[in-house]
Amino acid sequence: MSEVIKTDVLVIGAGPSGLATAISIARKAKAAGDEVPRVVVLDKGRSLGSHVLSGAIVDPSGFTGLLTDEEIEKIPCDAKCVKESFRFISSEKKSSKIPWVPPMMSSEGYPIVSLTKLVAYLGGIASKEGIEIYTGYAVTSLIEEDGRIVGARTGEKGLDKDGKKKSNYLPSEEIRAKVVVLAEGGAGILTEKLINEKNLKGVRPQTYAVGIKELIDVPAGTQTAGETMHTFGYPSDMGTYGGGFVYHVSETQVMVGYVYALDYRKAEKDPYRMFRQFKATAAVASHIKDGKSVAYGAKVIPEGGYYAVPKTYYPGCIIVGDGAGLLDSLRIKGVHISLQSGQAAATAILAELKDGKGLETYPELLKQTSGWKEMKRVRNVRASFSKGMPVGIMAAGLAWMTFGAFPFWRVGGCDEPDHEGLKKFDENAYKKEMASDVEASPVQPDRLTDVFMSGTNHEENQPCHIKIKNISKCAECKEKYGAPCMRFCPAEAYRYEEGNMQIDFSNCLHCKTCRIKCPMENIEWTFPQGGDGPRYTRM
Repeated sequence: MSEVIKTDVLVIGAGPSGLATAISIARKAKAAGDEVPRVVVLDKGRSLGSHVLSGAIVDPSGFTGLLTDEEIEKIPCDAKCVKESFRFISSEKKSSKIPWVPPMMSSEGYPIVSLTKLVAYLGGIASKEGIEIYTGYAVTSLIEEDGRIVGARTGEKGLDKDGKKKSNYLPSEEIRAKVVVLAEGGAGILTEKLINEKNLKGVRPQTYAVGIKELIDVPAGTQTAGETMHTFGYPSDMGTYGGGFVYHVSETQVMVGYVYALDYRKAEKDPYRMFRQFKATAAVASHIKDGKSVAYGAKVIPEGGYYAVPKTYYPGCIIVGDGAGLLDSLRIKGVHISLQSGQAAATAILAELKDGKGLETYPELLKQTSGWKEMKRVRNVRASFSKGMPVGIMAAGLAWMTFGAFPFWRVGGCDEPDHEGLKKFDENAYKKEMASDVEASPVQPDRLTDVFMSGTNHEENQPCHIKIKNISKCAECKEKYGAPCMRFCPAEAYRYEEGNMQIDFSNCLHCKTCRIKCPMENIEWTFPQGGDGPRYTRM
């Protein structure tokens, strides 16, 4: 164990919420004429932004109070949304344009950004404010003493696959802090462990979707920068929450993504294959004609909404951003709410550092933000969609028209974890799914080619960070569910060969879909050494 590091505030995760917390702490302290606390931010990615992924059309309300007008103007953005549309896709060939954009879904004038670039930009601002940011450090455990979180430990580096020290071995670091901020993002390991062990769960269990995205280069002069399209329908079925998007970030680049809820019931489903089917539809193909995929990524999205938000405070520790499930489950937007949660957290932290009391005010400060009120307004929408698309659309309209007042009760649905409810594997249905696949092309790369384009890299001579708890259960899962991990993993990290489950952890995108969706609850996702994983540069 190395020397103990001491700081006032330790932020775990350098995404939007973590950096917003750090920046806001420094600026609020300066505005009050107080000494700026020492703030240390640790991130497991090799560089700032290398592990973040989003659409992303960003609601600019999150920047208010955090950045200056000049800084907002300089946010890296190639285009703003100038033309938007919604389509219902009924089949590969057919789709219908919705006559108008629902007001609650409109993003006109919002910046279309690479979240990777936005995080790097925020990191630069944080550094100028004196924030210490260290990348390549995986924080693997929290330190608790007398019922209070007092710090955290980083993982060891330089272990071989048998757990023995190599010549480049670096020991774990212990960081002691007066306040620890969990900003790990969706399905964060430390966050979920704290929530489960301390009984901080929300009214409903958190439910997730997997989002898969490519950046596609298209010929100049064929597309319009700032054009956006959202879709629902095919290839999703009418009973599963899902949809896609096409964002023209410039005249020569298009973001294409597909989001599919992980509470789906049919074991034969393969979200990555559905993403390829989505790109092959006539509605989407016209936007990426003669293009070439150049970047790829995937992540899970906490879409449970208002009722799935856990208790966000524990003595010595608060949870911000996606880790707390702070996302508008209708718009599938959360960056602005993450930024607002960081600002609310900063106010509570400064009060805590001043007089030892303040963290307990964070939940109430969070409820005062416009993002929280937005979540409350659509609090019943996600559960309503679990009853089918028509019911969900009706619920969304009623929620918006009545400002969330109706329905005034908590609608049933989404009350089970995502891994429950999976139906038995249907071989005939699977063959039908396979028959609808699309051939590989520059705009339709295969899964492993996509993984290569994500920049994912893991030192192979290290302990495998994906653990099978009971290998005998894999055979049972294969018999009953057809080993769904081979389909729901967007990185082809799982292969069932010769009666055994094989894991290629070097492909892992760190999305944690496997830990969430395994019907046997037989997969444990732990941390690889810091710096490993995806290396997104423009996602």
